[in-house]
Amino acid sequence: MSYIKLHTALLVIASTMLTASCAYQDEQLVADSESRGISITASLELPQDSSRTYLDNEEKVVWADGDSFSLLTEKSNDRFDLTEGGGTATASFSGQVTGSGPYYALYPYSENNCIKDGNLIFSLPQEQTYIDGSFDTGTSPAIASLQEITDPAAFKNLCSILQINLCGTSKKIKGIEIVNLDGKALWGECSLALDGKQGTDEQSLTVSGGNNKLKIRFNKVVSLKGSSPVVIDAVVPAGSFAKGFSVKVLDEDGAAISFLTAQNAGIKTARSFITPIEKVKIPANGEALEVNKRGYYKDVFMDGGYYLTHRTTLPVCPYLGLSLDYLATSDTILQTKVMIESDEDINGVLLYPDDEPRYRVIYVNGGKANSHGKSLGDIGRARVRTYVDNGGCYVGTCAGAFLAHRENDTYKYFNLLPKCVMNSSGLSESYDAGIVISKDSPLLNYGYDFEGDFYVDSVWHNGGGYMPKSNLPAGGELLATYDMPGKGMDGKGSVWAYKPTKDKGRVVVTGSHPEKGESGEIRDLMAAIVSYALDGAGEISTKCTLTNGYVRKQVKESGSTAGIGDMQYHHFKVNIPEGASNIKVVLESESAMNLHLAMRRADFAWRSDADFLLAQKGANKTMEFDSLEAGVWYISVYCPAAVTTKCADGSFKRTGDLEALNGVPYSISVSWE
Repeated sequence: MSYIKLHTALLVIASTMLTASCAYQDEQLVADSESRGISITASLELPQDSSRTYLDNEEKVVWADGDSFSLLTEKSNDRFDLTEGGGTATASFSGQVTGSGPYYALYPYSENNCIKDGNLIFSLPQEQTYIDGSFDTGTSPAIASLQEITDPAAFKNLCSILQINLCGTSKKIKGIEIVNLDGKALWGECSLALDGKQGTDEQSLTVSGGNNKLKIRFNKVVSLKGSSPVVIDAVVPAGSFAKGFSVKVLDEDGAAISFLTAQNAGIKTARSFITPIEKVKIPANGEALEVNKRGYYKDVFMDGGYYLTHRTTLPVCPYLGLSLDYLATSDTILQTKVMIESDEDINGVLLYPDDEPRYRVIYVNGGKANSHGKSLGDIGRARVRTYVDNGGCYVGTCAGAFLAHRENDTYKYFNLLPKCVMNSSGLSESYDAGIVISKDSPLLNYGYDFEGDFYVDSVWHNGGGYMPKSNLPAGGELLATYDMPGKGMDGKGSVWAYKPTKDKGRVVVTGSHPEKGESGEIRDLMAAIVSYALDGAGEISTKCTLTNGYVRKQVKESGSTAGIGDMQYHHFKVNIPEGASNIKVVLESESAMNLHLAMRRADFAWRSDADFLLAQKGANKTMEFDSLEAGVWYISVYCPAAVTTKCADGSFKRTGDLEALNGVPYSISVSWE
């Protein structure tokens, strides 16, 4: 069956469909009369037109070549195929009849369609295919009742059509996912009572075994336009979306490039009605495909401050597709404002208001380690230590490697590693450093084979350190060693790492300067170092476990109960007991900033994976459920605030939603009866 003059083949129902529980057995195929060939005239019901639709008078529902339906009795499921009338609303179908009346014709055909205990059993697919100007062929079920086999089959639609109208400038999409915010299934095994009310507004249709997420897949990339919407028709059970729905928009790689919510109590999806939603321009609020990239402002912050190399580019960042901010200055006043605190950002650039890492990794340049450490002072060094302790990753080369190690009265380091690094002062301003990567080194996990010899030569070295195995702390790793015959560093650690606990970030440092490499093995060595550090981010944790009626307030400017920062998540969990009803999740804030609210069963509630998501404008959100599956549920609050950072040699400026730098205050609660 096709919509708006569509002419395509019947969709093959694949593994995304649930298998009905009542497939007929051979012994059931007992007819009261002999099997006989029959031709049935079948007509279609036009979805109800109203002022809410965007259809013109010429658009209609028609049969498509290749269409088939099931002719069902309590003991038979006979396939009838279209033989004449494709492209019209009335067509002829032919097939063999093995059962006796009364008969029920069910479109589309499936070998799993059946009648069981007075109910019609069929399935709705988990995934539908986008077709320009139509719903997907074979996804909109329809039924006709025939007392006699010679009766015409006047089909009635069983479901509704939700029509989403998307706009956007220069956005290319490959699919969407629709989430029903009342939790009821949008796909799965369907049971329809054959009580004479089927095909009417009083029909009794239940859907089980699926879930509240429906995927609309595009066979090719579709470009959104600024004003003329892409119209997406989705077949959904009648009565869905009593509490609204959310839409996740996917790019060609499957990443969520945008989220929008149409929470509207007036959304009605009645049987055989087309329910259009006013056109919306999708916001630029997407999310990385990989979980470990979510919840950060950017990927890399490069420290090129006082007494360090004032580098403004890092070749490994474009190579790995990493975003970069940097400080490149000898101005200690600016360094203090950026690294330690300012009125607009009392936590420093590395930390969110709750002291969680704002960047995935900090890279610290070469230079004069002790002088830089002293310039940061006790508070500045503590900022870096807090950053790593709370899960942020650290990469340092040369001076950056020294700075990672133990602090004492003389050397003002970050104290990230509890041991000392040795100084290779016998080799300075030289490209003679050779580095051997052990064959079991995790640096080889990222696709770099270093030409098969696991050796990198001609690496710039300027008095940097090395790590004897005897100095390596528990939890430390030697990842590569120096090949420098005649030097004290020969055979000693040239690249080493440290991650003592699962909640802390991984520290990966080297005494040489692979950060300079713009191509080849030296760049690959730096890429492997950064990649291994990023893979060692601290485990994600929840703020607390919410209990019935408890109001958690995140309102302070710093510490664990601080407000939420830009592009940050705060995670919570709650145990919903058996029999809980009238469940309500409430997010409240006096801020004018936007906040998103998400909820997911048994795992962290990222917006991309959430079972429920509210992403509309404003900070205040409420989710309400008649009931939920008992067990652990995760709740997240996300701040999509946009802060723009402009870095330049000698300057560091931020514009945009700066309120988020010191935290957007809010409260979160869950209650039930």
